[in-house]
Amino acid sequence: MKIMVIGSSGQLGADIVEALPQAGYQVLPVSGRQDLDITNTTAFAGFLDQHRPDAVINTAAFHNVDLCEREVDNAYRVNTVAVRGLAVECQKRSVLFFQIGTDYVMDGPVDSKPLPETAPVHPKSIYALTRFGGDCMTLTHAPSVGYVVRTCGLFGMAGCKLKGGLNFVDTMITVARAGKPMRVVADQIVAPTATDDLAKQLILMIQRRPAPGLYHAVSHGQCSWHEFACAALAMAGIDHPIAPVSSSEFAAPAHRPSYSVLDNARLRKEGIDIMTDWRTSLRRYVEKKYPASR
Repeated sequence: MKIMVIGSSGQLGADIVEALPQAGYQVLPVSGRQDLDITNTTAFAGFLDQHRPDAVINTAAFHNVDLCEREVDNAYRVNTVAVRGLAVECQKRSVLFFQIGTDYVMDGPVDSKPLPETAPVHPKSIYALTRFGGDCMTLTHAPSVGYVVRTCGLFGMAGCKLKGGLNFVDTMITVARAGKPMRVVADQIVAPTATDDLAKQLILMIQRRPAPGLYHAVSHGQCSWHEFACAALAMAGIDHPIAPVSSSEFAAPAHRPSYSVLDNARLRKEGIDIMTDWRTSLRRYVEKKYPASR
């Protein structure tokens, strides 16, 4: 079985590409526009016909949350319109299509409980709106082959290209090691998710073929970004203070959800929720990437 991974050099894509052969699958990596421009539906259709994958996993998106507020048309073109084309062409060919979604489309009060797939969405930024558009395009135009897998707060070995190859955990450890003052928001509650865990979850979904539709796939448990940062430093053996601050003190251009902890309700119902607790995943990540810190 051949799996096409769009965004194969990204933080999640890299772990999917590494995990697929171990599960017995052939990988068709698509790194970036130099390989394929996903906004060109005709080119994508031709790519499918040429390489004939059995499934497509799209990890690509316009991820710069604040820049989306200024580049609205580009955000809409990449996060919504392009996804429609991917969904349509996969549906035509009966190719499984996995669209990776985001917790940013949800936004509950800070005293909420984890939000299942049936919870109402509250997208409050251009990024969230356009990404929700991608969800809708997948569910509408790939009804028999499409999966939207929403996740949250990804961290993985490949790091985030937007952050110079670093993710949140890497940034916290790097800044702390440099002895610089640290301030992290304490009023945004999330479920930080390791990309290697999510890669394994996606592979299990391919293997088990649950009903198409919307699924949440995040680590178990929840924390604020401040709690997450403190845990990362503690696990790395770094004693450095981090000041808790409110979102309003950062005054970012784009709104961030106050509470976007997702509940893996559908995976649990299907008996295929293999996601782990965020602390377990974080400890494994820190021990692997920063062994000298311990």
